Amino acid sequence: MAAVSIRTFAAFLVALTALGATLSSQSARYDVIIRNGRVLDGSGNPFVYADVGISGDTITAVGSLEHAAAARTIDARGQYVTPGFIALHEHIEGDVIAGKGALANFTTQGFTTAVIDADGRTRWPLSKQREDLEKAGTALNLVPMVGHGTVRGMAMGDDFMRAATPAELEKMKQLVRQGMEEGAFGLTAGLEYSPGRWSTEEEVLELARIVAPYGGHYQAHLRSQGQYPKWQLPSSAERATTYIDTKQFTNIDAVVETINIAKRAGVPVIMDHLHPKGPREWGSGRIITQLVDRAWNEGLRVYISMHSYEAYDEQIILVPRWALLARPVKGLGQYDSSADADYTNMRATLKRHLDSVDGPTIRRDIEYEIDRQGGPDGLLIMDYPDKSLVGKTLGQVATLRHEDPVDTAIYFQLNGFDRVGGVEFRAFAVSLLDLEEFMRRDYTGVCTDRTAASVDDRSTGRFIHPGTFGTAPRRIKTFVFERKVTTLPFAIRSMTSLSAQMLGLRDRGRIAPGQKADIVVFDPETLTDKATYFEPYQYSEGINVVLVNGRFVVDGGKSNSARPGRVLQRQRLGSTATH
Repeated sequence: MAAVSIRTFAAFLVALTALGATLSSQSARYDVIIRNGRVLDGSGNPFVYADVGISGDTITAVGSLEHAAAARTIDARGQYVTPGFIALHEHIEGDVIAGKGALANFTTQGFTTAVIDADGRTRWPLSKQREDLEKAGTALNLVPMVGHGTVRGMAMGDDFMRAATPAELEKMKQLVRQGMEEGAFGLTAGLEYSPGRWSTEEEVLELARIVAPYGGHYQAHLRSQGQYPKWQLPSSAERATTYIDTKQFTNIDAVVETINIAKRAGVPVIMDHLHPKGPREWGSGRIITQLVDRAWNEGLRVYISMHSYEAYDEQIILVPRWALLARPVKGLGQYDSSADADYTNMRATLKRHLDSVDGPTIRRDIEYEIDRQGGPDGLLIMDYPDKSLVGKTLGQVATLRHEDPVDTAIYFQLNGFDRVGGVEFRAFAVSLLDLEEFMRRDYTGVCTDRTAASVDDRSTGRFIHPGTFGTAPRRIKTFVFERKVTTLPFAIRSMTSLSAQMLGLRDRGRIAPGQKADIVVFDPETLTDKATYFEPYQYSEGINVVLVNGRFVVDGGKSNSARPGRVLQRQRLGSTATH
């Protein structure tokens, strides 16, 4: 009997404690309560009906808060409540420092955190960048990185079209170490751009090893997204002016390089905005995921980030630059700009080359570039002196003119705008087949690869990518609700807790007590990405509430000027401590 009494009394104490906790939560006063929502906590689990209580910058309760009070209550009935979305590769640090830190095109998509210093470019020193960002204020939390291209330029100066010497590599290591000491989360690279493209895999590996003891990661715009890097053409080896012109890097080579860095440096890696380019590459996403699956099976940490569009944002130049130059420029690639490049009388120069022994080589380069940019029917004309052609594709114009698309590309250069390219294209070079292959993998997050923008910027007349305003809503509406590529919980996880894991963030990415109050409330019935290729300056709709660190940056579907974001501190332990 005594034993029974003790057990009964113990059960009573447990029940009393639970009741006290419940009464405490019901009687507590919060700054914000989000009631009646379908809470997707970011784990990938299905939603639960729950209220979310926020005190200051932190989620302090999730559950039934029916009798609790708050300074502000949001009724989320019929809506989803999720963690804030994390954008993994962005170009906004300059915009923030310039005073454009409201970042309405990001907040209205549900983004609350963004990785900056993308493509290997960092404002130096990072301590000064952090100070400038904090002084300017930002709506988003920012994740700073050390830029490989920046430290390479600092170590090598203008003489970067070669492999680094041991002394230069040592200088780069010192700079990366400095950046990590000043709060960087890891190393970022842009290996299709100068000066990063002139580096060796061993150089990048040695720098990635520097970030490992700090708990850092490595992420990169890969060396190539096709049969050749974007700066290279089939004729590059024939016209080589530097050692690197003779080397061919395929997209698969670039993926393998990144996996090797994960293995040899012992760090997590992210392959940024991954999208094999051009019809001849379509379907190779399956090869990539097989390689990444195998890497995970071997114990490596290899992630992918991607956007959600078939077209990307880039100046499209179909005629090779070398055929337009008044004189050759050492190391100048197809997508390089240079103060030394002289395009005076470029139309006459092109005609002269076409009538010479270079003619077949030019045509071969153009044919390859057309394919790389999506094929004749994937090149949409956005602007051209003859406005009747705007909205047509290169292939359609070639049909109208009864000629080969290569001849049409030459015609555009000779008769279009008096600049390299001659025509404004949007290249639909990415296959849904590959996008959906990546989306289905549990190691794939989301990025926009964009800058700050406002609907007021439409007066500039500049064409920007619709993903500037619609990447995250399109990921949900098109690929979850319409195409049913993944479930909604899976998609939300990819943009929240998974991305937090990639970056080593322990206090963001989930809806749970103790997590920072980065929260999105959206209506599945009205969610839509309104931005189009010809009318991109349109905010997405259906994202009705966004909080960053407990403060509203989107309220009632409208962005505001609040700037509660922070330049975040690294949280992941270093490799030595981990092992």
